[in-house]
Order: sequence, then structure tokens, then C-alpha cells
Amino acid sequence: MTQHTFRDLLDWAIAKGEGADTIRAIQYVPARLGMLDHDIVTLPADMHFFETTVAGHGYALISRAQNMKQNGRRADSRIRAALRRFLQALAVLPAPTPAHRQRYSQLMALIEAEEGVPGSGALWNTGRHRSLVILRARARCAPEELSQSEIDRIGQEVSAKDRKSLRKSVAFLNSLTKDVETLPAIQAYLPATELRLPPGSARARRIDWDALPEEFKISFETLADACLADSENRADAMLARIEAGEDPEKVAAEADLLAQQGGRDSGKPTAARTGYREAVAWLVRAWEDSGRDAADLQDVRELFELQTIRAAITQQLERSDSGYDLKAGLESTTLKTRLTRLITLARRGFRDVGSAAVITLLKTKHYDAPRAKRKASKSSAVMMEVDRIAGTLQQRPELASVWANAPTRIAGSAERALGDTTRMKKQSREITALRLLAGAVAYAIQMSRPLRTRCLRHTRIASKGEAHANLLRSSPSQTMLTFRFAPWETKNDAWINVDVVGSDAEIVRAWLETWRPRLIELQGLDPDNIYLFPGNALPPQDEGDPIALPRGSYSTSAFLDLWRDASNVLGWHETPHRMRHVVALLSLAIRPGDHAFTSSVLGILESTARKYYGRDDGQAAAREARAAILAEHPDIFKTLTRRLHDAR
Repeated sequence: MTQHTFRDLLDWAIAKGEGADTIRAIQYVPARLGMLDHDIVTLPADMHFFETTVAGHGYALISRAQNMKQNGRRADSRIRAALRRFLQALAVLPAPTPAHRQRYSQLMALIEAEEGVPGSGALWNTGRHRSLVILRARARCAPEELSQSEIDRIGQEVSAKDRKSLRKSVAFLNSLTKDVETLPAIQAYLPATELRLPPGSARARRIDWDALPEEFKISFETLADACLADSENRADAMLARIEAGEDPEKVAAEADLLAQQGGRDSGKPTAARTGYREAVAWLVRAWEDSGRDAADLQDVRELFELQTIRAAITQQLERSDSGYDLKAGLESTTLKTRLTRLITLARRGFRDVGSAAVITLLKTKHYDAPRAKRKASKSSAVMMEVDRIAGTLQQRPELASVWANAPTRIAGSAERALGDTTRMKKQSREITALRLLAGAVAYAIQMSRPLRTRCLRHTRIASKGEAHANLLRSSPSQTMLTFRFAPWETKNDAWINVDVVGSDAEIVRAWLETWRPRLIELQGLDPDNIYLFPGNALPPQDEGDPIALPRGSYSTSAFLDLWRDASNVLGWHETPHRMRHVVALLSLAIRPGDHAFTSSVLGILESTARKYYGRDDGQAAAREARAAILAEHPDIFKTLTRRLHDAR
């Protein structure tokens, strides 16, 4: 079968007289992906590629619109419709059937007629019928004709975000069967059998740890306790073995071996135990896939056989390489992490040097050696990220202005949305707008001095119990806001100050005084919540943490959603963690070659800053970006300098 490309799509669109906006949107696809215009001949014209690689990406690289998200989604809609018509013309996709869409519309109308506000006694809450929109748009049959194969097909074609919507849609459709007695008319629109939810990811199935045999779980806890014993406990255990009659020379040799290995006590025992459990569950999955029953397991040691470990490695690599939403096996560190934990369990738990050596050899053969041949390493992956962002700045110097003014831009969009919600009096939309303001605050802090995502998420504005406030008290005349983080909160075990100045400080202050209390009120949260970003989650606790943080923060996933929503306003998404690369490159654009300044802003060693940001690519990128940025935005460096001059 011939693989058609976006070049073919463009030629077809021109020949068929598609609209100028549609043709322009197709022409811009390579630029959105950071490619040359000629590379359009390499882009496959299929729905899966478009939904997973093009849609939602690179808006800021081709647009100067005030609302880049809205403008970009409009372009995506044009491309999607044209691509569907193109594939239908080639008979790759079936011809459209308006009757099918009409059946979904009729079902949605029935549901909408029975909707009402919470507490009104209506069958469904207002807007529930919109859950079926994704099925109406993508299904090739009427709702009553839906089959599992059709659901699976849709799931394979859409992005991860749309796959989540699809799962909700299928779950809602399945739930309608219980409402047939109340609303008999919907019976004619329901599938004959219940549909399975499409998998949310290509990740392996989860192992239910609680369902494993009790003896097996006890053996694991004993093994993990041995691994997590600190130096003093290990010494006591060895003395007890000698007192019990074990050969002193044998015990002493084992102690010498442990000393030579240079292992250190775990600072995060709870996290370490979780990691050991995940590694063992990884072997349990391979055990089951080989045809054996996990219910027969009595001891963890049964899993530490060459055949099982090899099978787990093979499955991991195959799953990662074929997964539509997973990194390639050798680009991910998952395999390395799993095997390292198994080595620790064998060496420090079982005290089995032979098993540890075998697993080490397997790790070398299947992970270390192949990555060495490809010259892949953690540092090279970071350098690739730096070069990608630097290249983006060269391609689109306006992005420097977008990032430098990100807090103000996001806050402006949120305030406009708040004005609209005030007129419409819709609390749900007001909450959405307030969350966008929270995103502006998060950007204000990250652009002042990038923090680890966990640090940012758990920033506190008041003290509670042992948990101190990160926000420092300042005089009424002081316009700058300062946040201070203790060594136990930071990666580098050092005190870190973050000074927020200028318009960024005004945004944070407005959030603290006006908008944050309003969000707490609307969401029914604790008025005494101490977090800058208030939520309901309990921060994960570890036995090694000196202080237990109270409940009331954002969860990890909810905070990343908040950040992504804020990034959508900018038309370009970088994770909170990667904002350190953005700030580093912008710092070097302000002060070319000053790696001491960059290192002080990021809180890293100067040698590290020079390694990642001072190479030929990075240095040239910063130099060229500076020239391009100055040409486009001569005043931009005043904004950046004002923000960063106190960052050290």
C-alpha cells in the first residue's frame, strides 16, 4: 500500500480548491515540528500521525496571535477535516455517513433534555451529553452498532488526551443501560454488549500486589528490610550472626565486601521500598506471561532465575519499542532502574553475590553496552533537550519574548476569562480561569529561578506544625517577594532563595490577596490551607523526610495539568522541569559566556553550566538568539535583566 505524505495532501488541497487558510495550515506543518519546508515529503498523511505528532504542537512557532491555543486548534481542525476528505477520496477511509452522526446527535439530545444543575433531581448534570462528542466525530457506525474493534481502532488513532476522553465516553455509554427503565427511548441507541474501555496507554498491565500470596509478600518485606537497614543495623545483625555461631571470618569477609562496594544508606526508605516492589512486580508479570500462576509464588527468590529476568528484559524492550506513547527501550531509563534495584535486592537482601553478578552482566549486555554503542547517556539526553530549545529560539526569536512575558500574558488571558465568567455567572468557568491565574504564578516563580516541580508544587505561604513557610515576611513598602527553600526540600541539599520582582511580584501578590482566597471558597477547601497552590492532596511522605507536610497541596497530575493549561496560552509547552534550560539560554542571551551567572541562577556548578550550555551548539545558539531577539524585540532584555538581577 502506498504511503501518502503531507506533500500529497497539500497538492490535493490546492487542486481541489480548498480554502487559503486550510492550505496555509498544511504548509506550516513542517515549521510547527521544527523541520524544513522540504521535509513535508517525509511526513505521513495518516490520522494517527496527525493526532499524535502534529495536533496540539508548535503553535508558537508559526503564530503571533494573542490566543495561540485557539488559533492553533482552529488550524488543527482545518488540517484534520482536509486530511479526512483526502483519505476518503483515496478510499483509505470509508465515505462519510451523515446518518451515523445523526444517531449520535439524537442520543445526545435525549440526554441533554434530562440534564440539570446538581441537586435538581435531574438524571444527569448539565453538559453530560458532551461526553459522546468524540464518538460522534470519530466512529464509523451508529452508537447501537458500536463494537469492541471499532473502539480499539479509535483508541489507536487518537492522542493520549483524546484517549482519556474516549475512555470517559465509553464508560458513560456503558452506564446508560441502568437508565433504560427511567428513559426507555435510549434503549434503541445502546450497543448490544458492554464495551471494554480502550487502554489508556501502551504500558504493561498492572500487577495487583494485594492479590499476591501472603507468604510471598512477607518474604518481600523481609528482603526490603535487609536492603534498607542502615550501617548500624547491619553491624548489629552481623554481630548477632557471629554470636549465633556463624563463622566470624565469613561474616567479616561479607562486611569487607559491602564496604568495598561503597553503598550508602537510603535517604528515602519509603521511596526505595516502593522501587523494590515495582522491580519485583516487573518479574511477577514476566512469571505470569511465561504461563505460570503467581498464586503459586511463596518466596521472592523464586523469581530470581535467569529465564525469568531475561524474559522481563525482552518484554520491556519490545513493549517500549512498539508502544505508541512510550520512549524507545534504550532511550528510557526504566530498564536500567529495574535491573539496578534487582542487583541491590540480590546483593544486600539475599547476600547473593553470584545472582548480583549475573544481573549486572544482563544489564551490561542489554542496556549499558547498546547505549554505549549509540553514545547515549543521561547527559547526552539533556544536551539534546538544550539544543532543541536553542534551535527553537533560533527559528522563532519571538519565543524569548513569549517566555519573558509569560506570567503577564497568562494572567491577562485569565483576567479576560474571569470577566466573561462574571457576566455568565458560571462557577465552573470561574474556577478554570482562577486555575489559569495559578499557572501564571507558577510561571512567575519558574522564570525567576527554576525549581524542581515538587518544590514548586509544595511551596507554602504559611507555617503549620513543623512545616515552615517558604514565603518570607517583607515590609509593606517592599515590592519584591522572596521564597526560601530549606536544604531538605532541594535536590542539592542547599538553601535556595527565589526573588520575584516587578510585574511578576504584582501577579503573585494579587493571587495571594484576591484570587487564591476566591478559589479556596469556590472549591470548598480549608480556609487555613498553607500552600501557594491549594488543593486536596496529601504530599507523599517518606520515612527519611525530616518533616511531614500536611494535606492540602495539588497532586502531581493535577499540577501538571494546571501548568499545561497555562502553557497553552503561550502556544508552546515545556515542562516545569525543563524551564531551567529556557532560563539558562535566556540568561546567556543577556550575558553571553557568563556561565558563573547562569550557574548561580540555576543553583548548579559552573562546570555543569558550561558542560550543558557552553558547548559550541549551545553557545552559538545563545549568540544567534541574542542577535535575532534584539532585532525583533530591542526592549526584551530589560525585562529579563530586571527579573534575574537578584536571582543569585
